[in-house]
Amino acid sequence: MNILVIQGSPDPQSMSAGLAHAYMSKAKELGHHVEIIDLSQEPDFDPVLRYGYRRHMADETLPNRWQQQVKWANHLAFFFPVWWTAEPSILKGWIERVFTPRVAYRHVDGKLLEEGLLKGRTASITTSCQGPAVYIRMPGTLVTRWKHFILRNCGIKLVHVDVLGNMDSHKDTPERRKAYEQKVLAAIPR
Repeated sequence: MNILVIQGSPDPQSMSAGLAHAYMSKAKELGHHVEIIDLSQEPDFDPVLRYGYRRHMADETLPNRWQQQVKWANHLAFFFPVWWTAEPSILKGWIERVFTPRVAYRHVDGKLLEEGLLKGRTASITTSCQGPAVYIRMPGTLVTRWKHFILRNCGIKLVHVDVLGNMDSHKDTPERRKAYEQKVLAAIPR
């Protein structure tokens, strides 16, 4: 399987970054072909979609390369923390600049939903938050938005979500984080 890991935390020392790299290593051990996009290592990436989709930005080099990686992948594995009930702004900008019209989806006149152009791909989300994990899974929040309005809109099926809640609370221990890592690694497609 071709797996594309997208590490969406701007902090290279974050738990998300550590999990993304551990996932990449384990997936390679399992025989998968794996590439990673680590947004904490992309200082030249401008995540701001300055003109919407009415015109291209001056430099589309990185988004074009990433679009090719998305097309190559069978499975997209997203890793990011939840801040203010959403993904970090750098990952939001990545989505806006990579999942573009005519690449990830197409509007069809008279249809409620877009036509997803990335059909046949699956995705997983691995995330953490300071609040209870249930808040991220509630209808209308992050998991719903990603599943129905980002991924499905592009034709991608969300097949797995792991959320570690109550970060930085009395419940947060090194043993708990290690158990979470093992759970994430056990969910790698076989």
